[in-house]
Amino acid sequence: MTPGPQDSLKKQTRNILAFIAVVLFLFILKACADFILPIVIAFFIFVLVSPLLSRLDRMRIPRLISLVLVMVLVLVVFVLFVYVFFMMVNMLIQPDGIPAYAAKVQSFDRYISAMIAPYLDEDPGSFSILRFLNIDWYGLIMASLTSISGKFISILSDALLVYVYLLFIIMERQTVFPKLLEAFPRGKAQRAGQMVSRMNRQMSKYLAIKLVISVATGILFYFASMISGLDFALVWGVLAVILNFIPTIGSIVCTAGTIIMAIIQFSPDWGYIIYISLLMISIEMVLGNIIDPRLQGVQLNISPFVILVSLAVWGYIWGIAGMFLSVPLISIIQIISANIPTLKPVAIMLSEGRDYRRRFEKSRRRKRKQAAEEHDDVEMPEVQD
Repeated sequence: MTPGPQDSLKKQTRNILAFIAVVLFLFILKACADFILPIVIAFFIFVLVSPLLSRLDRMRIPRLISLVLVMVLVLVVFVLFVYVFFMMVNMLIQPDGIPAYAAKVQSFDRYISAMIAPYLDEDPGSFSILRFLNIDWYGLIMASLTSISGKFISILSDALLVYVYLLFIIMERQTVFPKLLEAFPRGKAQRAGQMVSRMNRQMSKYLAIKLVISVATGILFYFASMISGLDFALVWGVLAVILNFIPTIGSIVCTAGTIIMAIIQFSPDWGYIIYISLLMISIEMVLGNIIDPRLQGVQLNISPFVILVSLAVWGYIWGIAGMFLSVPLISIIQIISANIPTLKPVAIMLSEGRDYRRRFEKSRRRKRKQAAEEHDDVEMPEVQD
């Protein structure tokens, strides 16, 4: 039975209302970021420590002791990270930090400007790329670093709020599945429980491996900077840990930063600059393209283009925090869509598509083979003399 005009109109209306609902939902997430974002961050920290909690439960350790151990561990990691981060910021704003590099940047600007000026019909003695671009790089960097230092109390209060949310989420983790069984019919509750378990396993694996790879990248960047004599080794180590959580763009920004730093510090010794560049690029390539996929096993089945779009969307909604959470969030959306029949096309469009492509190619080869066999079976008519 073909759908009538009334059914088609209902379908179009439903699609329009769904699109409006999604836009409105994203607007609410952006407008209420101060309230929602700490809860989301606390949820992902819970997902990260969930395997440890499960291990403690299997060891029959009392839940109260497990709770205390995990919360102390999270607190120690946070305090250590904040200490290292603000020590890095304080090191940069000292007189021997960014201010000392102002003269080196100006010297490099004169060197490059003198090389480029003839091609732009400019006077090599007066032409300056920095003046031409009209960017106060020194003022921007110092203002940003000073702003971070001044927001210590605000950052601490937000972290405390996340910590409290995490505490209550861990306390209620044992009641989620029983509440699902009580709130929904048995079949739907089982399906919802399986979906939640799948999300928890997939996100736990992704976040744990990403954390290990990020820390390993930071350590290697730190020691590579120390060995090569690149200044601010601690800065590059910390930035490598942080930015590695941002897909694709983070590793590019961190590697490009070390290369730019090498150019400013060691120019015109281009041989040594190339050596440092190859060293940093090799670290990212080995960890990001070889070790990370091997540890992940089955990768998150998400299209690279979708990841970039998700990075832009969540970055617009929640800023830097949204960029860090973009991949886990889009993965959760994909899992939910795959378990709801009406949203299954969304899950398919978000996927990488390799399995569907192989299936499509296999089907096309089979059809070609069948067409060739049917053509061979056709008997040619006899020609009458």
